[in-house]
Amino acid sequence: MKTEKAKNPNRLGFGRLMAWKSSDVVAAWIQVIMLQYLSIYASDTLGVAVGTVGTLLLASKIVDAFTDILAGWLVDNTKHKWGKGRPYELGIVGMTITTILLFSCSTEWSYVIKCVWIFSMYTLCFSIFSTLRSAALNPYTIRHFSNNKVLITKVASYGSIITMAGSMTMSIAFPIFMARIATSSGGWTMLIAAIMIPATLIGVLRFLVCKEDPSVDADDKHKGVDIKEIFVMFAKNKYVWIYAIIMLSFNVITNLAVGTYFFKWVIGNMALMSISGIVSIVILPFMFVMPAVARKCGSISNMIFILGFVGIIGYGIAYLGGASVVTAMVGMVLGNLATLPLSYYGVLFIMNICTYNEMIGLPRMDASSGILANFTSKLGAALGAWVTGAILSFGGYLSGTNVTAQPASAIQAIRFDFAIMPIICLVVIMVCAKMFSVLEKKVPAWEAEQKAKREAEAAASAE
Repeated sequence: MKTEKAKNPNRLGFGRLMAWKSSDVVAAWIQVIMLQYLSIYASDTLGVAVGTVGTLLLASKIVDAFTDILAGWLVDNTKHKWGKGRPYELGIVGMTITTILLFSCSTEWSYVIKCVWIFSMYTLCFSIFSTLRSAALNPYTIRHFSNNKVLITKVASYGSIITMAGSMTMSIAFPIFMARIATSSGGWTMLIAAIMIPATLIGVLRFLVCKEDPSVDADDKHKGVDIKEIFVMFAKNKYVWIYAIIMLSFNVITNLAVGTYFFKWVIGNMALMSISGIVSIVILPFMFVMPAVARKCGSISNMIFILGFVGIIGYGIAYLGGASVVTAMVGMVLGNLATLPLSYYGVLFIMNICTYNEMIGLPRMDASSGILANFTSKLGAALGAWVTGAILSFGGYLSGTNVTAQPASAIQAIRFDFAIMPIICLVVIMVCAKMFSVLEKKVPAWEAEQKAKREAEAAASAE
């Protein structure tokens, strides 16, 4: 029996899964800290206007417009003894270091220096290190799991539980420690360093343990990709753009960074935000049945469309509930449920896009196919912060360490940003998901046709 299990190509060992997801857990921690607490750190500790913070993060996406294309092209043309995607996994180390540096800004620095520092460290973290890691993820996944779709689907489904558990742990713990330790700029630095130093050791486990399968021929027999072909893909493959818009909207929702403001000024107790992480545990059982739900819905896109209605209802309840903790939690849980598949099934979207590239006569471009989605994901993250800054500024939000109350207009702006903006984004996601489902119906038939052709050619050659 043990021999049969060892030879089963679809078996996913728990140790292997944990090693593979270690890096994603650390990346999730960085997402929680950088994208949920950076804004309030900059505005309430450093005294940088909330609108300025959002603008700085959005401006850094100009760099991404170049680095995403270059990263995709670089990975697709990489031939290293470590593999195609694995070398760039070390970007997780750069992400942890720049996170520490970002939260090491001194209150004694001038306003301009503070802004330059925030922009520089954020750009290094997401436009350089995260970009390289994201561009390499799809090729790395395909090659480590030997292009086995069954294994990759298992990793996306069960691995999501590990990543979500890690993210929830940070969401629960961080507000508590922040309230006790991060009471000054030095406290912020100490707290972030205490988290990121061990996180670095955890994050490199994937690189050290998970090697690539050199026998995998996932990108046209290892031929290089001309950068012109990337732009041809942009022009001919509409599904690249549809998925990019989905990821843009998804990341706007998840990175509005308004939760801290909502719990501080609307609820009146920011420490209660940790409860949202605890309440989100109710989502975990859904992770186990998500593959079955997707099959029942017909495709991942159809599941996203259906869950979109659930999220809209949840956020509607949160808005109508005003300062109620209960309705806020309901809204956050149902909203998270609506976007859950997008958090972990990205590789399946990209694999379908790669197949469509082949269908229209292009190379698969395992890394380059994710360029637009990677860019819009980070653009959406920055746009979420910018939208929050713009809405709160319009509402008259008061920044500074000595502010004890906010005007009613600012409270209304926070509530709008917390609930109505996600509803708008969910509508966009639902429309795009319906459009992408057309491709999900085409791919199986095309792949079956190609397989039949290869078998016929092999039979003819044998004769």
